[in-house]
Amino acid sequence: MRRTLLVAAIVLATAAPVAAAGTRTPLAIAPDDTWTAAVKRGDYPTAAALLQRAVFEHPGTQAPDPAAVKQLALLYGDGKGVERDPVLACGLLRAHAIATAKGPRGTAAARKAATDLVERYCAPLPAPQRAAAFAAMACPRVGLKRGSVMTLEPGWSIQFNDRSATVTRNGETREQPLAQDLLCRAQVMRVQHIPLSSGMTVRHVIELVTIQSSWRNGAVNRETVWQLYEVRGLELDLAAVQRWTEPGSAWPAPALPYTLAAGATFTVRGADIEYQILDDPPRRGTVALRTAKR
Repeated sequence: MRRTLLVAAIVLATAAPVAAAGTRTPLAIAPDDTWTAAVKRGDYPTAAALLQRAVFEHPGTQAPDPAAVKQLALLYGDGKGVERDPVLACGLLRAHAIATAKGPRGTAAARKAATDLVERYCAPLPAPQRAAAFAAMACPRVGLKRGSVMTLEPGWSIQFNDRSATVTRNGETREQPLAQDLLCRAQVMRVQHIPLSSGMTVRHVIELVTIQSSWRNGAVNRETVWQLYEVRGLELDLAAVQRWTEPGSAWPAPALPYTLAAGATFTVRGADIEYQILDDPPRRGTVALRTAKR
């Protein structure tokens, strides 16, 4: 029996407005454009995309330009060109202050200015958000709101944190990391909950799609990652992963490819869940029934 009923979806935010899956119009950026020019003319969506490339997409052997880190932090702090994210802004400004303090050209005035920005944007945050800013500094994530709650059934829910998820069921809770830090420097494109009937019970799976960049052989590649989780009691178990890699930047986020825009289909066969993703050839897999740990 095939079930693809969407019960809960989390609205995502990227540098460009989010439309329905597969219908987003990519932001057009001229090859010779720069973030400094975009900021000067007030084109903040373009500035944000170019800054995200500079900050999140730089080669691993190089540190990003502190000026770019600072400007991107200010865009997140003020909600210009991106959805406002004070936690990420605070984390980026902390990173900027550290780079300024260690930089060979950092003057006393520059160090003070960087410290003042940290105080201005970080001090108003509650203590838990200031703590989250340290995680955001090391592992920035875009598009999945901190603290977003997805309800599976009455009394059973998942709260998404920076790099973890907290499952609550009938008053009991368990926090666990999301697999392999796949959210670091990634844009979360889609999160959806799909309940599947299995005999007299319902099994709950969650699709999570991210896009991120990496450098290979001197070129930037964009990787789309599809993850399937099954919620078993208080466990959030990674059941399957599929990847697509192609040349190009992940910023701004492109439309989801047709292979993912249509969504996976699921078939319950006895104790197993079979999934299929449109591709050439189709990608298939099986999620076997496991007993949840208490």
